[in-house]
Amino acid sequence: MKKRKITALIVLFGVIVLWGIAPVVSKALFNDENPAYSPGALVGLRGLFSVIAMAIIINKGFKKIDRTYLIALPAGLILAAAYIFQFVGLKYTVPSKNTFLENVSCLIIPLFMFIFTKEKPTWANIISSIVCVIGSVFLIGKGFDLLNFFDEGTLLGDGFSVVGGIFFGLDVVFTKVFCKDKDPLIYVFLQLCVLTVVSFAYSFIFEGLVFHNFYLSLKITDLLLAMFLGVICTAVSWVARAWAIRYVSAVTASVMVPLSAIVATTLSIAFGMEEFNYNLLIGGAIVLISVSVSAIFDYYKDKEKLKKENLEEAHLP
Repeated sequence: MKKRKITALIVLFGVIVLWGIAPVVSKALFNDENPAYSPGALVGLRGLFSVIAMAIIINKGFKKIDRTYLIALPAGLILAAAYIFQFVGLKYTVPSKNTFLENVSCLIIPLFMFIFTKEKPTWANIISSIVCVIGSVFLIGKGFDLLNFFDEGTLLGDGFSVVGGIFFGLDVVFTKVFCKDKDPLIYVFLQLCVLTVVSFAYSFIFEGLVFHNFYLSLKITDLLLAMFLGVICTAVSWVARAWAIRYVSAVTASVMVPLSAIVATTLSIAFGMEEFNYNLLIGGAIVLISVSVSAIFDYYKDKEKLKKENLEEAHLP
């Protein structure tokens, strides 16, 4: 069991690294001078490759699908909105800000849980959310001159990144509330099917017909990078994460996942996509601390809740 736990931690770390690499690769494909893909097209292509890969992984598991899996339709729409906002945001900002601001999803979850289940957020959730907002402001600002704080900023991309994070949070809550009894792999597969269709539709209609900035490269190198995003960073990563979290604690998984932002930031600076500054250091640190604190408190709250429920069941006649 101990060996499996160590293996699971290594696998989870590998997933985090891949999720940190993904926005850097995506940003490279959005190259302003010669873009290979527009955001919606890349989301759709990434979804298509991941659907093909997951279909191979699931194999005979499709027999489990019944009418109850129709819940994956609205879930897929939510996931599509999350990825589209995230990728549009990434086009107009840098990978570090995009990934750090996406972590808003971890802090918006208690609010959505309250809306759907009337489960009140804890003081730790509320304080962490406020701290995260402060960190996000530092992150998108420039320097410490209040009069010129947002000069040369990337507010459009940063704003879309935050909205993407909010939709990712909504997707987590929707799944937790409505899809408890579903096979996770089949559920994610169906979500990705919906995401692929919606993303290509968005890309053809809005990026193509409305804004005239539709790009879909068929070059081998570009397709291989898109395949890497779809197969490795999506399908394989989701399956690997689903296996790994069976052997590590929820708090460990929750705290480790946001670290992908550090990987993205390191690679982005290393490849010259952005420059290091103190706003990035301070803002990123504040966001990570707030997310980690919230995850730890949520873990112990759920643990106490489960313990209380078990005690109540034990006293039943």
